[in-house]
Amino acid sequence: MSNFYVYGNTTVRTPLRFQKGLQVLKNEGFNGNLDSRQQEEAFKIALNEAGVIQQQEDGKDTSSVARKWRSALDKTGFITPKKKGLVDAVIRKYPNMKIGKNPYELTDQGRRLINAKTVSDIQDTLLRALLAVQIPSDDCPGEIFKPFPFTIKVMDYLFKFGESKGLNRTELLIVGSVSNFNKVQETAEQIISFRRERDKRKGKREKTKFDRAYLEPYVNKFGVKYDTFATYADPNFKYMLATGLFSRQERRLKFNDNKIVTIKKIIENEPNIYNDEVDYYYHLWKGYELPDDNKETILEEIDRLAVKLNHKVSDDKRSLSPADLKQLMHTMQAEDSNNQEEIFARNQNTNENITEIINYLRVINGELKNGEEYENARDDMPTYLEWSTWRAFLAIDGLKNRPDEARGFNVDQDFYPVNTAPGGRPDVVLEFQNYVLVVEVTLTSSSRQEAAEAEPVRRHVVQIQEKYQDKPVYGLFIAKTLDNNTAEMFRTGLWYQRDQPYFVNIVPITISQFITIMEEFLKNSFSNYQIERLIEKCLIPRNATVLLWKQEIDKTIKNYQLV
Repeated sequence: MSNFYVYGNTTVRTPLRFQKGLQVLKNEGFNGNLDSRQQEEAFKIALNEAGVIQQQEDGKDTSSVARKWRSALDKTGFITPKKKGLVDAVIRKYPNMKIGKNPYELTDQGRRLINAKTVSDIQDTLLRALLAVQIPSDDCPGEIFKPFPFTIKVMDYLFKFGESKGLNRTELLIVGSVSNFNKVQETAEQIISFRRERDKRKGKREKTKFDRAYLEPYVNKFGVKYDTFATYADPNFKYMLATGLFSRQERRLKFNDNKIVTIKKIIENEPNIYNDEVDYYYHLWKGYELPDDNKETILEEIDRLAVKLNHKVSDDKRSLSPADLKQLMHTMQAEDSNNQEEIFARNQNTNENITEIINYLRVINGELKNGEEYENARDDMPTYLEWSTWRAFLAIDGLKNRPDEARGFNVDQDFYPVNTAPGGRPDVVLEFQNYVLVVEVTLTSSSRQEAAEAEPVRRHVVQIQEKYQDKPVYGLFIAKTLDNNTAEMFRTGLWYQRDQPYFVNIVPITISQFITIMEEFLKNSFSNYQIERLIEKCLIPRNATVLLWKQEIDKTIKNYQLV
């Protein structure tokens, strides 16, 4: 079976859902308690209620969803499998291993991913998982194969052959059909040949037809349909990206320049195969050793960053322990990322980026069905709604706080979102010269919207008011649809901190209305001052009934160019 089937589980389409799924497993009583049809069904329901999956409403038995989740988590080492005697054997050989004896219990790796707070910590944990995974080879019976290092070596050969383009999802199908490290160069040459032949075709239809005809022989040996096999390319693309070793090159993966030291070490030292099953599972569960766990490698990365940041690293710092050096490395990486994020922010006001922001919003709003470049938003709409909104205000510009301070969510090395803002803090906080804007977004609707949003949105605005007492603070609430009861809470605008009343100014608008604003911005660029004027004008008729207020807001936005 293709090496795609190891970590390319289409049920878990985005790697960060691993973290959310593990949190459900731990917090809802499924840790070591997932070994029955009843518990599988309960786990599926819990995943649905936590927003990790979307449950089908056709009444069919969908406990297989939970089984697929369970399989994905144990294959990647985040929970133990149901394998008689295995845990006991690991504990006997490695008594320092802290692990329960029931099947499907959290491992060190699982706990590490649950507790990961920063993007670097998440990437570190996922990289350990993908580097560790090994499977039986289809091409060499009796031998063991490691899919992830193989892909890295193929990419390295492509660059050695002068190919500046990274790997895309379609080309990953060729890589995923091979399980023999002796075929690294041959696989790279096959990809180059595929590119040359494909370039001769004109138009999307001809290229798509060519893709299927060219790749079906690779698929046939696994006894599955082309479309089935192809569905695994997208999650594999995302899992690789989530390790931090890669950057986006349009719709391709290329090596992340900031991780070249680690990548070179992986190419030099992999595949490191464990032929003993006990040794393999110990390292899979404990956390596979990374090149940058080594002091010399960490210092090499620090030196590279020091040159880039124009820093000097003292001898005292160079003599620190590996753990302290890694902390210093992460601090320098964060500084470098902040510098790059400032550049990213300044570039958002180009027509190309504004159009892309609008298209992302249209995809999330259900208006734009096509466009493979927006598949990431379709997979995780709440996260991409926060991100698109943040980018929109970066484009309008005039921020006094840093771009990273303005967002409540984390981004990866290419400034794509990796999660939504955690509870307890706003999605976006924008400090301008004369005012502060708190932006909250949601895809919840009907009565759930009032329960989930009305209270925290007002509380967040009050918290920012207490922080910025020298400037007016406004709230902007953006939803796909606006529940009248939610809007009513914003219309009255009252929030009590114990016995102390606060009056909050929050304007609720729809995603469609926000798109209208950004389309106007694309035609007639305006400043954040006009946004304040728009909000003030929308607040004027709030003394009317909530239905009339919503109508007046809509009229105001539709006539935005007159503001």
